[in-house]
Amino acid sequence: MAGLAATVAAAVPATASSTVRLSSAPKATISVELQDQGKILDNYYTAQATAFNKANPGDHVSMDIVPTNNVYKQKLLLQLESSSPPAMFQTWGGGIFQQYISAKVVQPFADAGKNDAGHPTWESDFLSSTLGSCTYGVALYCMPFTGTQPVFFFYNKPLLAKYGLSFPTTTTQLIKDVTLLAKHNVTAIALGNNGEWEGLMYLEYFTDREGGPQVFLNIQENKPGAWSNPAIIKALTDIQTLVKDNAFEKGYDAIDWGTGFIDALVYNGVASMELMGDWDITFLTSDAPAWVNSGKLGIGAFPTVPGGKGNPADLEGNTTTYVGLAAHLSAAQTYVAEAFAKFCWDRPAYAKELVAQGAVPALKVNPSAFNAVPKLKQYLVPIYNAVLKAPYFQYSWDQALGATKAQPMLDNLAKVFDLLQTPQQFAAVMNKLQ
Repeated sequence: MAGLAATVAAAVPATASSTVRLSSAPKATISVELQDQGKILDNYYTAQATAFNKANPGDHVSMDIVPTNNVYKQKLLLQLESSSPPAMFQTWGGGIFQQYISAKVVQPFADAGKNDAGHPTWESDFLSSTLGSCTYGVALYCMPFTGTQPVFFFYNKPLLAKYGLSFPTTTTQLIKDVTLLAKHNVTAIALGNNGEWEGLMYLEYFTDREGGPQVFLNIQENKPGAWSNPAIIKALTDIQTLVKDNAFEKGYDAIDWGTGFIDALVYNGVASMELMGDWDITFLTSDAPAWVNSGKLGIGAFPTVPGGKGNPADLEGNTTTYVGLAAHLSAAQTYVAEAFAKFCWDRPAYAKELVAQGAVPALKVNPSAFNAVPKLKQYLVPIYNAVLKAPYFQYSWDQALGATKAQPMLDNLAKVFDLLQTPQQFAAVMNKLQ
């Protein structure tokens, strides 16, 4: 990836990033490439391409669905290094997308009807907190196309009630609960940290609650010594306090969240809670439908840190998944690509499809939209409202930083969780990468 800018600069024509908009509706052929989102949504995307082509004679949108995450990312990287990438493609924003911008292989969305900020008119149709991860400078480079994925605690209501507890709203109370539950041989927090990204959510939230968003923004902006911020040190110390107090089950660093074992600890009453993205609702519903449908699943925001500067309404997680717009397009292709993006993803019918799959749309919807999934409504509506009202929604740090910094961060954070590295040592290692 480090050589992308040089490689692409030679491959893409100098006129490729033209953003001229034609007054009439031009005709063009474009390709759209997405990662597999499951049979129902994949069929929806393909059907929308067919419907768009029928409604716009002379245009042709081809839809390419790529099977898996790793295959998709590898394929896209090679395509962006060539002179003929797809017109629109799935992306995750963040640090990797910033490299695409630097390499001039993508262009901003800015249809013929711009708003006062110079952004496309569809911007106001989406939850504003989901757009920051694809806004660079004053330009909006992506359109959200899947559900929003903030991170929450998911907890076992009956288990907490059994010991006279309610979900903790402060980290002080959380640590007290950890101690109490440990006395009863109950794991307070289920954690599978084999993938290392699972533990990152704790660092993200502890840091935000302690010091606010600017702490990580300084890291993102490569400010010298940013990792030594007291909020980072305190966050890492709080993590190690949880470890030392036996908050997590034994062997957590060898357990992969994707196996379903962590969810099972919660719904079987072995552990009281877990910290995970809202995609977990779908998994919990699939694996323990009776437990979820009976209202035994609770959702809680990450607790506040007493004396901390962070807003307790701030969110961490994957803001959403996006589609990006390639820079090699002609003016006609750009026009058609933007028209199709609105046709496919900026409409109530698509939000309805997402809700039916148990997702929280990045599109603004009426809360009644969740009536379509009555058994999940009690979980999805609070998440939607949290994203709608979030003063700040930080994209997952590993995505925001990009691969060259993300993997060392995850590897060293795993050492912090295993008590093999102090907070100060972690900060020193990461500062060297700034």
